[in-house]
Amino acid sequence: MKKILYATIILNWIVVAVLLFDRQFNQYHTGAELPRIDTIISIDTTPPPPIIIKLPQQPIPKPVIVYVDSSGKSIPITQIDTTKHEQAQLYQDSIEDDNLTLYYQSTVKGQLLNHSLDYKLKVPQFITKKIEISKPYPVPVNSLLLTGGFGGNINQFSSLSLGLQFVSAKGWAVGYEYDFLQKAHHVKLGIKLIQFKPK
Repeated sequence: MKKILYATIILNWIVVAVLLFDRQFNQYHTGAELPRIDTIISIDTTPPPPIIIKLPQQPIPKPVIVYVDSSGKSIPITQIDTTKHEQAQLYQDSIEDDNLTLYYQSTVKGQLLNHSLDYKLKVPQFITKKIEISKPYPVPVNSLLLTGGFGGNINQFSSLSLGLQFVSAKGWAVGYEYDFLQKAHHVKLGIKLIQFKPK
């Protein structure tokens, strides 16, 4: 029982000494660490606003002579029969500005027989905007851990220990453990080798 009491007293003195050392170290430590800042890139995709297009007027193009059937449909050259098919005028051209190119094709024989319209858009279908958001990393702090352990070999259970460990934000550690079965005291020291980034 006395050994446990002595172990507790020693442990308390170690913790007090470590806390005092850490306070003195922080007092004389120059250049306080600032929290690390990471950048998250968020992509926000939105459709562009509607565009009202007014194309400029241009002269009517010269027509091309084509042959049409009774329904007004154009006949391929290899299938034209002048006894059945009639002549018509085909007007085709394109108009363009900075936003689009407009293609049209009209077949006329006294009246409009056929009309087709197509376009090619020059502006993007979506506008992609990148937004940068600052994400601060947490600053490491001091911590006090309660530790324990047990062990032995294949023949018997021979070790049962309990203790405390102080972990400094600077990357070093000191601890004390008492083994109840071996009746032994253990003082442990440590230093940080690798620090992993938080997720």
